[in-house]
Amino acid sequence: MITWFYQALANLGYTHPLHPPLTHLPTGLVLGAFIFAVAARAMRRPNLALTGRHCIALALISVFPTMLLGLLDWQHFYAGAWVFPIRMKLGLVFSLIILLFAADVQGRMVQRKSKGFPTIYILCVLNVIALGYFGGELVFGTRSPGGSGRLKDRPVSAEQFTKNCSSCHPNGGNVIKPNLPLRGAPQVTDFSTFLAYVRSPKARDGSETVMPPFPADRLTEEQAKEIFDYVVAAFGGR
Repeated sequence: MITWFYQALANLGYTHPLHPPLTHLPTGLVLGAFIFAVAARAMRRPNLALTGRHCIALALISVFPTMLLGLLDWQHFYAGAWVFPIRMKLGLVFSLIILLFAADVQGRMVQRKSKGFPTIYILCVLNVIALGYFGGELVFGTRSPGGSGRLKDRPVSAEQFTKNCSSCHPNGGNVIKPNLPLRGAPQVTDFSTFLAYVRSPKARDGSETVMPPFPADRLTEEQAKEIFDYVVAAFGGR
């Protein structure tokens, strides 16, 4: 079902994850609520505090579709792998829901008293910052720090590897099966072997693997070649 959904989007020309664009909605609303709360206290304007509370309510509503799309992306692009940034993001999003609910309740109390500041807004801001940090770690934080010297003389890019592989293979490792890193793997002995494997990942006994397949509409042969060249240059694949 998930594959069909993303395939339908790919047929329409959209091949990117769905979660990242939507994260701006709850993040922006939380930051907006904090700014309005600060302005309400500094300017003694209760109406600004009300606007801040409305932002919190909207953030609480928007966090659910954002989380749902995040779960879909996780299953489709990362095969449900329990990598560390994913675990952190799941914990943080549940804590954010609790904080937003508490912030809404506290915001109502503060508004009735017409004084004070809903300090829990600060915790909400810190939470969304942490979510953004681990989202960045998931996409960009696993670039290999080691292969830079070897890459100087080769026109290869880490972009495709970072986008498609780095979450499960940070620095050429393997977070799911640490004893099977990319370095020295038989799947990267040559490009034809590598391409066949990414198109239809199979274990040595022919059984299915956790790694999702990368059909041509998701990863072109040219992009696969970029990944192969990067793996060889950065991790000594062959």
